Amino acid sequence: MTFCDIAVIGGGPAGACCASKLADLGFSVTLFDKGGGKRHHIAESLPSSIRVILNSLDIELPPSAVVTRPPQHLVYWGSMQGGSSEGMGREPSLLVWRGIFDEILRVGAVSKGVRLIDSMAYRVAQSPSGYEVFFGEEFKLGCRFLVDASGRTAIVARKYRLRESRFQTLALTAHFRTDETNPPTVVEAIPDGWIWSAPLANGLRDVTVMLEGEASHQEAIDAAPNVCDLVKETPRVGSIRAIDATPYVSSKFCDDNVIFVGDSGSFLDPLSAHGVHKAMDAGMVAAVVVRTVLERPAMERDAVEFFSQRESNIYKVTKERLSRLYRSETRFAARSFWKQRSGSKVLDEPMIPRLPLRSDMKLRSGPGVELVEAPVLEEEFIERRIVLMSPERERAVRYFGEVSLPEVFSHATRSETAAIAARSAPYPFDKAYKAIDWLYNSGYLIE
Repeated sequence: MTFCDIAVIGGGPAGACCASKLADLGFSVTLFDKGGGKRHHIAESLPSSIRVILNSLDIELPPSAVVTRPPQHLVYWGSMQGGSSEGMGREPSLLVWRGIFDEILRVGAVSKGVRLIDSMAYRVAQSPSGYEVFFGEEFKLGCRFLVDASGRTAIVARKYRLRESRFQTLALTAHFRTDETNPPTVVEAIPDGWIWSAPLANGLRDVTVMLEGEASHQEAIDAAPNVCDLVKETPRVGSIRAIDATPYVSSKFCDDNVIFVGDSGSFLDPLSAHGVHKAMDAGMVAAVVVRTVLERPAMERDAVEFFSQRESNIYKVTKERLSRLYRSETRFAARSFWKQRSGSKVLDEPMIPRLPLRSDMKLRSGPGVELVEAPVLEEEFIERRIVLMSPERERAVRYFGEVSLPEVFSHATRSETAAIAARSAPYPFDKAYKAIDWLYNSGYLIE
């Protein structure tokens, strides 16, 4: 039996990114992957922020993997019944072929010294030194720490899974040969679901339908006049693929020397369009958590708390944000699909607008806001630092760009005016004042 520091089960975006980061941090890492040819991959939209993670991994995507998203993005949802476009001045989002994209991430991990085993682990067992991972025909590998990035399979995390049974969602995907000249991306709501459609680089159009009931892919297209106009009288290429896209979250994200990353720990409603980004980001952060547990055992509890709260909050905040988005589609509010996902209307109560921050304004702490010590990610370790907490927000805050929010908060609550606080803080005036303005508009400071 061979041995390594960390075994990562699952070669998708979460596992590959985690393995790469762990190798960068000096650990011996083995990555288990069931093989790209055994997956069903579709085209997927990724936010422009994905470039930050790719840059940190020294990965540049070749043209064969990605195309720039078309500038025309048509939304037929609620009051928006027509065209919109990507924000001017912003980097465009990306459309990628997941099969090629995932392979690039794995190759990047191998280039950093990660050992890749082209076999999915079928069983794990705890051992005196950590874990034993069983794969292939009676092969096994020993490791100190285990990363479960096995997606929906969730070889360890499955027993902690809490499935959102009220939001049962079936994703049906098909490709059509449209050979469009100026193809748009389209999001369209229908009575019993919604449709995401995007052009691919080879003259095909991806049409993915999100449904709750038993309707067919074609029935859903027929209910969406705008998508239907794009694919009517065009041939479908290949078969229709079905994926269970029901959201779920784990009751815990860490156990004894094991951490749950990506879809293994939680799966967001596809409407978020941030599933891959979430998985890659979680993989990078999980690597730092693992390093902290292994190299600074005294910080294990803080590291586990940090990662668990972070992942739980991402899921909760995303769920609440999407509830508001589902409620904005009022045409179908009485239909089961939309009613189940709309949540409580309490979240939509309008906020009383604040007066703009004035330079001569005297500020004090908002209700319940406090400076507390909490675990944070600091220079490749989890450390305890002072952060700002508010009862109205799920997450602690610490920085606004390069400005320490706890620091400028302290200056603002001790100074006569906002301008004096900005001048007394150890930052350029304009940066400190913008941070104070953000704290004021976010409710951490009040007049």
